[in-house]
Amino acid sequence: MGFGRPRRRFLACLLGAVCLLCARQAAAQERPDAFIIKIGGVITEAYSEAVQRKMTYALEQGVDTVILELDTPGGTIQDSTELADFIFRQEELRVIAYVHSQAFSGGTMVALACDEIYIDASVGRMGDVAPVLPTGEILGEKIQTVVRETMLGYARARGYPESLVKAMVTKEIEVYRLQMQDEPEGHYTYVTSDDLRAWAEEKLDRIIQKDLIVPAGELLTMHADKAVEYGFARKAVRSPQELMDVLQLDSRRVERLYLTGSERLLTFLDAFSPFLIVGGFVLIFMELSHPGFGLPGILGVACFVAFFLIKYTLHYARMLEVLLFVAGLILLALEIFVIPGFGVAGITGIALLFISLVLAFQEFGIPKTSGETLAFQWNLLKVMGSFAATGVSLVVLARVLPSVPGLGALVHRADLAAARVGDIGEMHTPGLSGMAGQEGIALTPLHPAGRAEFGERVLDVVTEGDFIEKGARIRIREVRGNTLVVEPQREA
Repeated sequence: MGFGRPRRRFLACLLGAVCLLCARQAAAQERPDAFIIKIGGVITEAYSEAVQRKMTYALEQGVDTVILELDTPGGTIQDSTELADFIFRQEELRVIAYVHSQAFSGGTMVALACDEIYIDASVGRMGDVAPVLPTGEILGEKIQTVVRETMLGYARARGYPESLVKAMVTKEIEVYRLQMQDEPEGHYTYVTSDDLRAWAEEKLDRIIQKDLIVPAGELLTMHADKAVEYGFARKAVRSPQELMDVLQLDSRRVERLYLTGSERLLTFLDAFSPFLIVGGFVLIFMELSHPGFGLPGILGVACFVAFFLIKYTLHYARMLEVLLFVAGLILLALEIFVIPGFGVAGITGIALLFISLVLAFQEFGIPKTSGETLAFQWNLLKVMGSFAATGVSLVVLARVLPSVPGLGALVHRADLAAARVGDIGEMHTPGLSGMAGQEGIALTPLHPAGRAEFGERVLDVVTEGDFIEKGARIRIREVRGNTLVVEPQREA
């Protein structure tokens, strides 16, 4: 009887160990052999972050193979490079690029960073990685150099032809395919025309056949057959099932990782980040042209709140960027409403706004690597473009809004047209035509527009020339349509 309790303990421990082993075996059986992550559409910051999270999840689940299904025209240089670098650094994960339809620009960059490339035999295409502006203009050699070096780093590690990689980025590069002596049949050497001219005569004499495959003035773009022929794709497959067979994967044990609803929403909103900047500035400018605080101001603040929330979620914007932005707005408001003229406060405010927006587009502060330098230059272009678009939008609104029924009250034409008073039309507010010469008091600062009191009437007015402070005595100099042009009342 004395051995009963130890025996029961031993049996309980043995049973627990067996259950734990069975649970682990069941979990191993439930774990997929590979995950498929689709990269479709434009690669944005949010999309890049979402894909990186999915790949990290795959590692946490103990899965060692991830297939990136590419159907993308590319994305911004910064976002594509960050995703490609993340893929390239993976040591415990086998990353397969499957070009399902297209992988241009940043999509090709991502594909080259992967361990292997497979391409759809019927519609697969890749190449054309020239950095371009939203207008389609190809950026200069300074930017192209950084993109080329980034891609050449992937090419050297994966064994892709470096000359062909260069020809994907720079259209001035000409590439020849050479058949050399003492090399096996079907083995080719790819060389640029510049490199070929530098070859010694002895090496040139070993050339058996020379074919121009990328002429100057064209960017290398490849269909499936050329991608295989040039050594980029391992194989052109006719279906996803054939890809599974080539990779020796059981399709029943391969799962797809989809973006969550919040990730899809964030990806969608992130694509409109520059538009949020432009919309926010335009709406706030409209609000500042009127006393009080109304719908344009609320919408303008909402645009910037949405912008910084998106960037905060993506781990780009922090409290520093928000504080710099708020400080910039405060300095601009002081310049407009308190300090006469436009000086240090206004310039500093604009500078703080610019700096805060640039920093909100990137994780780093001062660029230290070539990749960060490229990203910084691209972010400068985005913010400068947003500022330029704001200016254009204000000019357009100055011409359009006053003539739209119900919207003319939202903006003063004089405010948006660089403080120039124009003819607004033939419609007059009743009783204005005979008010020239009347005197009143400015109820708000007139910078240059605002409101003033003339006896029992409170009316919108505008100045030409000097700004007028709140409480100053004014005189109506001229009535133009429904616009009262005022000036400071001169002392006798």
